[in-house]
Amino acid sequence: MFGLLKPNKEQVGSRLREVKDELGLSFSEYGNRLGLIKTTINSYVRGYSLAPLEVVEKVSVLSGKPVGWFYFGEIEEYIQAYLLVRGQEALLKDHPEVPLKMKEDFLTGDFKNTGWETDFGYPVEGFIDDCYAEIHSKLLREHIQGLALTYLKERTSLDESKREDATIFLSSEVMGYYEATRDFDYGDTEKIMTAIENYYEGTLKEKEISFDDGYLVGKLINILANEEETEKLISDLSEELTGKHFSTFFGGNELIQVFQSLRPKLLKLYAETTSDDYYDWFER
Repeated sequence: MFGLLKPNKEQVGSRLREVKDELGLSFSEYGNRLGLIKTTINSYVRGYSLAPLEVVEKVSVLSGKPVGWFYFGEIEEYIQAYLLVRGQEALLKDHPEVPLKMKEDFLTGDFKNTGWETDFGYPVEGFIDDCYAEIHSKLLREHIQGLALTYLKERTSLDESKREDATIFLSSEVMGYYEATRDFDYGDTEKIMTAIENYYEGTLKEKEISFDDGYLVGKLINILANEEETEKLISDLSEELTGKHFSTFFGGNELIQVFQSLRPKLLKLYAETTSDDYYDWFER
């Protein structure tokens, strides 16, 4: 009946007591309504033992509250409790809004599917895992970016004008390492900082930043950082599409600036994109 997350008998008892108090019933009256003797309902309400499903179903009818609420509270409480069992305390501490966002996705979003519901109408664990995976990836990336920027500010002499590029480069490399190894998680600050330092010392220190150009996004970022290479790109593109070359000998710098204005958006895309995304875009 239950998966990884099990009901807490004390919390279930507290919710049973809440209904008892709302209805203004004594223990004897409460037990009579449920077909239980006073000592039995008292044991459930005080959390000495877990109320069985048949009892909770009767209280649900009596109170109008869903069965799942008695076992796990509101849907967002259920989601949070499950994620805590899965070791996600650090992320939830920084982002307490996540369970409520997942509840909204469950009830109204693209994920809505009756196959994702338990017998109680709450999300099955598979839904929580799938929905959380996307949220976790996004927030972990942002977390790594923040730590990378902190590292660059506090532990390097890198020029401020190069920090944005370096932050995105380092965070993407570290995120790629995470996706390959799962060697750390959100909250493992020491491990993440060590990975950032290793990538900085090994690939960035006293070197020009060069993004992975195995796919078009990184290739364009590298090209657009240089005016001469940008001019060549425009000329090659012009030759391909119109049969005419492009040169800034008599002007045309405005066009170069327009092309280079795409670079910040490409950097943002680079920071958010996974190797799986690139495979889907360029190789499937």
